[in-house]
Amino acid sequence: MQTESANDMAKLLSSGFNAVNMNRAQSPLDTPLIVEIVNGISGQLVVKVKPVKNAKSYEVRVAVVAPGGATGPWQDAGDFTDSRQMIVEGLTPGTNYAVQVRAIGGSTGYSGWSDPSSHMSM
Repeated sequence: MQTESANDMAKLLSSGFNAVNMNRAQSPLDTPLIVEIVNGISGQLVVKVKPVKNAKSYEVRVAVVAPGGATGPWQDAGDFTDSRQMIVEGLTPGTNYAVQVRAIGGSTGYSGWSDPSSHMSM
């Protein structure tokens, strides 16, 4: 129908057909924004991020925050498909952790890491 309408959108729409975007190009992912970190059961943190368009999943990492604010080395905390409930387990109760999240997917494979957010595991 596109060739018969001579690429005229008005002609196409008047024919009863709908226009469809054929652009399937992937785009770079936005950097996730951590919305909330709450305690789950003892030794767990539940992380929630604002969903990122075209993200297939999310990667989470944590680091111990020492007294004085120094952050220890980052450790992988898992990959998750639900941006609203990423449960990080195996944490030490009473320890403060920095958390970062990045999205996986899009044209670049990964987004940048989110700004770190801190929360104490209970």
